[in-house]
Amino acid sequence: MAAPSDALLFMSRNEALRAYLELVLMEKGIPLVHFDSAKEGLFWLVDHTPRAILLDTDLDVDPFSVAARIRHVRRLKEVLLGVIIEPQEKLRTTAEVVRVKALEKPLTREKLLRFLQLG
Repeated sequence: MAAPSDALLFMSRNEALRAYLELVLMEKGIPLVHFDSAKEGLFWLVDHTPRAILLDTDLDVDPFSVAARIRHVRRLKEVLLGVIIEPQEKLRTTAEVVRVKALEKPLTREKLLRFLQLG
């Protein structure tokens, strides 16, 4: 059985974005679990259920494919799932089809807290 976690799972190779997320989340007391590769993040999900999952387009594979895979896991269906995207209609449409929240770049503190339903 997967252990529930209060953490935000973040998958991206972008170190600056990871550091920014850590700063914003630290003030709210939310831990950040970060992986550079989708494979590592998906392995972590086998044993954990985070409060939210955030994927970046700067991932080693297509983040929408990863999101679709996550959505197929019954235990993770209700977990908040978002993808950080460039402001393009094609990416917004893809996010809708996959049923994930699209967070447009630049990612701000307000957008992140709204995604986490904290603001």
